[in-house]
Amino acid sequence: MVAMKGVIPKTGPFFVAALRLLPAGALVVAFAAARGRKQPSGWAAWGAIAAFGLVDAACFQGFLTEGLQKTSAGLGSVIIDSQPLTVAILAALFFGESIGAIGAGGLVLGVVGLLLLEVPALSLEENGSTVWGSGEWWMFLSAQSMAIGTIMVRWVSKYSDPIMATGWVCICSCR
Repeated sequence: MVAMKGVIPKTGPFFVAALRLLPAGALVVAFAAARGRKQPSGWAAWGAIAAFGLVDAACFQGFLTEGLQKTSAGLGSVIIDSQPLTVAILAALFFGESIGAIGAGGLVLGVVGLLLLEVPALSLEENGSTVWGSGEWWMFLSAQSMAIGTIMVRWVSKYSDPIMATGWVCICSCR
């Protein structure tokens, strides 16, 4: 986050997002191919990859780079790294995974902690700014996009190898 924050003003958010995605995607596809994983084929596979890419790459990276322009790298990192909270809730809702009492307590504490970090920054804005002008809000949206993308992998796996799909998402999202 610190390196990205320093580079964004000089190169722009789209360049930074592409620089994060393209090399990673190429390496993942090459690794998957070397391991004999199947390339995606058919409309269903590429449609699932496109939907996955929209959420997990385009929205995540777009919201991330927008947020980094308006908040500190440290706070942005904490907000982004909160996505497992959402993953746990979505996995319980969509897949019936058990959270348990201790897990539920941890989720509540995590959400309260995030509110303590984010709400003061949102409420102290001046000059009639809206939530859309807040870097914390964009970072929160980025974390939610990543969480939804994480949950989408089970669906994408029905149509394509998940590792190969992830690599292609990184490559295709930069076009």
